[in-house]
Amino acid sequence: MSLEKLQQKFPPTENKQVLVTEVTRMTGGQVCVAGLDIHSGVMVRPLQPSGHNWPEEKWVGGGYLVVGNVISLAAAKAGNSSYPHASEDFRVARVGKQGEASAAELYAACAETSDQSLEDIFGGNLVEGKYALANSECRSLGSISIRAQKLRATTFYGKTQVSYQDRWKTWHNLPVTELQTKNKGDADAGTQSLSARLTSAGWQDVILRLGLARSWDGGDQGFDPKRCYLQLNGIILPN
Repeated sequence: MSLEKLQQKFPPTENKQVLVTEVTRMTGGQVCVAGLDIHSGVMVRPLQPSGHNWPEEKWVGGGYLVVGNVISLAAAKAGNSSYPHASEDFRVARVGKQGEASAAELYAACAETSDQSLEDIFGGNLVEGKYALANSECRSLGSISIRAQKLRATTFYGKTQVSYQDRWKTWHNLPVTELQTKNKGDADAGTQSLSARLTSAGWQDVILRLGLARSWDGGDQGFDPKRCYLQLNGIILPN
């Protein structure tokens, strides 16, 4: 019903209407953005016409690419993306802000469209629960719902990560790329802030917004094929 309410609030147009669910910080002052197409229920990763990500100062600072916003995306000429990211990549000619979803609407929409497990999202393509091989024909974005009390935020080698144990007793350690956490300053400050958010949720479920990073060759390790590592793009709390 949550998506139905958003569909009524933001009627269909010739453009995609997308609820921004996650914004992650990249290098070079850029952000990667993803969201839920409220009329199809599938995830979209908007990109500039060149296929590049978005300058943070202009698009986040300007109030467009912000979690909870509903944005209108006019299609640009399609580009060539490799899997798994080709599943969601969408080049955009024009971005417009249509409005905002409430915190409750954002949470409900994410909960309604969440999967049961990492395996359900990535179709069994995760290796050791950590990465998918480049060109794996699966989704690169998704979410799961999990009790906040089961999550632990720590700093590991100078980076914030969230850990949890799944129903098969396997531990997952997810590096956090979420802009909200990154904006707290150094990793320890980000970890402290994220821990407080999780504590505030108590025994309620939170939504983990998950994604696969672009393929990486491992540097000196020379991965062949390249690997797309799993990361935590965002956390949506129930209030």
